[in-house]
Amino acid sequence: MLIADQISVQIGSKSLLKQVSLTLCPGEVLAVVGPNGAGKSSLLRTLSGELSPHSGSLSLNGRLLPGWDAGQLAKMRGVLPQSSALAFRFSVRDVVLMGRSPHRKTHSHNQNLVITEQALALTDTAHLAGRIYTTLSGGERQRVQLARVLAQIWEPCGELQRYLLLDEPTSALDLAHQHAVLAITRRFADSQNTGVLAILHDLNLAALYADRIAVLHDGSLIVTDTPQGVLNSSLIQQVFQYPVSIGSHPLYPACPLLIPHRQAPPGISAR
Repeated sequence: MLIADQISVQIGSKSLLKQVSLTLCPGEVLAVVGPNGAGKSSLLRTLSGELSPHSGSLSLNGRLLPGWDAGQLAKMRGVLPQSSALAFRFSVRDVVLMGRSPHRKTHSHNQNLVITEQALALTDTAHLAGRIYTTLSGGERQRVQLARVLAQIWEPCGELQRYLLLDEPTSALDLAHQHAVLAITRRFADSQNTGVLAILHDLNLAALYADRIAVLHDGSLIVTDTPQGVLNSSLIQQVFQYPVSIGSHPLYPACPLLIPHRQAPPGISAR
């Protein structure tokens, strides 16, 4: 498991995370939601090792995070940041092949190419393989970067579990590709027994694809539960400061459906 135990993160006098405890289990999709500035990206950056907790501890597969070397971590944990800057004119295939870097000593170039092609196919980016990465749209780049991190943790790592950390993976995507990306990560979690943590803004997407939802607010973890246990109108009003009603999805009755109320602009009475 990937476990955060009472972690707090502080930069200067600002507290980004306040005693957050969270567990990501193999085979589950955990969505992290919350308003802007809640600490979602700070949590992911801490779980990925980019930020160090001021207090508390992080452990991965039964060992404290500092106890793993970088090469071992790269085979067990893939991280997709909110944006990935790349200014060089690499082909899409070469960008995805970069995800195989931790495996270059144990796999031949041809073996790594085969996995690269499989990751491109899974993310519906195989037709882009020969394109120059910098010529792609924002949504295409996001899917290529997902292919890269999937290629990185594509294969089992002995008895050690693998984890995928995604920071707003659907933010630059159209409706069809939002669902495609989350369906891919859902399938990867199920078929590969990989733990997936995804930061999402769309609560209905979280309800459709996640096993559990963690709600952050002002750096604190408010609740972690199933979508049915989290998505209720009073909690959403409390955390997001916006009125909603909760219904049932017409196709998936066990899945809650969040329905925002329409509000008039300030100074204009609602009709």
